[in-house]
Amino acid sequence: MSDTELISFDYAIKYLLKHKSDYDIVEDFISSLLKACGHGAVKIRALLESESNKERDALKKSIADLVVEDEQHNKYIVEIDRAYTNLFMYKACFNSSRLIVDSISGNEDYSTIKKIFHINLLYFPFDKMQKPLYHGQTVFREIDQEHPLELHLEDMGGRMFDAHNILPEYFVISVPLFNDVIKEELDDWLYVLKYSKVREGATSPYMKKVAERLSILTLSSKELAAYYKYRNSSLKERDYIVSGIEKGLKEGQEKFREEGRVEGRVEERTEIAINMLKEKLDHKLISQVTGLPIEQITKLANKQ
Repeated sequence: MSDTELISFDYAIKYLLKHKSDYDIVEDFISSLLKACGHGAVKIRALLESESNKERDALKKSIADLVVEDEQHNKYIVEIDRAYTNLFMYKACFNSSRLIVDSISGNEDYSTIKKIFHINLLYFPFDKMQKPLYHGQTVFREIDQEHPLELHLEDMGGRMFDAHNILPEYFVISVPLFNDVIKEELDDWLYVLKYSKVREGATSPYMKKVAERLSILTLSSKELAAYYKYRNSSLKERDYIVSGIEKGLKEGQEKFREEGRVEGRVEERTEIAINMLKEKLDHKLISQVTGLPIEQITKLANKQ
């Protein structure tokens, strides 16, 4: 459909949410994910302040937090985030927990908590994953039983709900692991995520609009400058994380090698001491030559 380079999808989400006329693109992406796991399509009803957290650490921020509504008028919160390291689930847990707390005003009770769908875009091939897309939710099981418990509850207003419709659900998309095989509409979105392009023959009815609205060629000079600023910031964030990991690995390897060298030297001196003991040499002399304490020389002598 289009070989034109598009802006990266993590930025595209922020870009599209500036204009209500573009909400349908983000809605289709979210709905494709939800429908793949048995949920219905949704519409965006409100935007939450995703990047105005109280925490100063920029790494704790998400891309977008949205209030969405399905066809049965159930409202949910959708959180979209990106990650560059294996610690992504810790960040997801932190952000979804923060979002739950922040979504309750001071005069509301716990029954006003909205279910959260957390969508995590991984820009690295996580070695524990074989496929590009995973979905996780909390279920209750009786201990030592195979079947999950359907826990029906009633809130203070008499409304019935299931426990799994309260606790967060998580979608994890490892972008590099997408194998380019197109089987359903959701795969068109995975293609866009991976290549920042719309594939030829895309089946999603929104792909034409994606190609038009997200093309770098259609951006104004001001929008293009903002995009490249975002990309540079993202790359610095990724490099900061990756360099920190590499530094930790390097320090760990150096420590391991040093401990190995020390251990090797101790073994070598112990062997020399044993040979000197076989020659019936004085313990004090052996200690002076090898640097081993007299007590250790004595222990070695008792083993001979």
